[in-house]
Amino acid sequence: MRNKQSRIWKAVAGAMLLTGILVSLSGCGDAKAENKEASSAPALQKVRIGGDSAIFSLQFRVAKEQGIFEKNGIDAEISTFSFGIDTLNAVLTDRVDVGEAMDYAALSAISKGDLKVLSLFNSPKATSSKLFARDGISKPEDLVGKKLGVQKGTVNEYIWGKYFETFHIDPKAVTLVPLQSTAEILAAYDRGDIQAAWFGTAFFDKAEKIKGSVALNDQSAINIRTKGFLVAKGSLIKDHPEISTELNKSLAEASQYIIDHPEEAAELAFKELKIPKENALNEIKNQWEFDVRFKQEDYDQLKEIKEWSIANGYIEQDFNLDDKLALDGLKEAFPDKVDIK
Repeated sequence: MRNKQSRIWKAVAGAMLLTGILVSLSGCGDAKAENKEASSAPALQKVRIGGDSAIFSLQFRVAKEQGIFEKNGIDAEISTFSFGIDTLNAVLTDRVDVGEAMDYAALSAISKGDLKVLSLFNSPKATSSKLFARDGISKPEDLVGKKLGVQKGTVNEYIWGKYFETFHIDPKAVTLVPLQSTAEILAAYDRGDIQAAWFGTAFFDKAEKIKGSVALNDQSAINIRTKGFLVAKGSLIKDHPEISTELNKSLAEASQYIIDHPEEAAELAFKELKIPKENALNEIKNQWEFDVRFKQEDYDQLKEIKEWSIANGYIEQDFNLDDKLALDGLKEAFPDKVDIK
């Protein structure tokens, strides 16, 4: 009897052991299949992106926060700089791969090194920047003999130049005081170290509160509307042309997200850039257009600014604008968004 029971238990134990081995082998097969599937997933392309400290860089931040970059094959690392021109200087010194700048600043930077314009991806309205003045200045000619704040190398330098030209002010009759950030310019304006400066929407309320401060003009007075361009290291686009397509697709989707979800985008602007949500929401809804493209009018504006800047000594070295355009990625992503002769 005992021998019979012993044989039964051995048989049961053997069956259990065989089942365990089969389950284990099956599990190994599943794990191998999962590992194979994971290893076959395409690796993300690391791209170092420079963004400024204003709404200008919001599409980058939305694309990162919402996983849009990752969906398009990009592992984005975003660094923050004061102005767009600083992001392009960072590209030139190999601290980042991609940056942003308004038209004049972009042209100034691409004249100096191996940079390529990939697209226009946003544009502030003319009302998004106003000239504020104090100490009794009430009209353009009152600026003569005064100290004016400027961010050297930025589009602000071009705006002053066009303002002087429009209102027939000799640039030698004023003193342009170079300052490093908008906050520094506001502080100098508040102290009276400078008597006039251009401020963006986020600083309107602060500039208005300064004693004796008045808004003279916005950019419409000088027939200017600046445009923001996506710029990358030329060697990056040459070695990895697909990155341009992926970047433009990501920024286009981020643009639509901002349009559809302004409240959430404004929250992100506060989280990432410390722009008060109410100010950010006003800029998103009323002061900026988010649109990834490169049309004939965009090309014509760059060409006009380039020629003006060279003629007036703002850009020292001439260059062929067409050689600085890399639009194949944009054409692949959005064929209808590219229209230049």
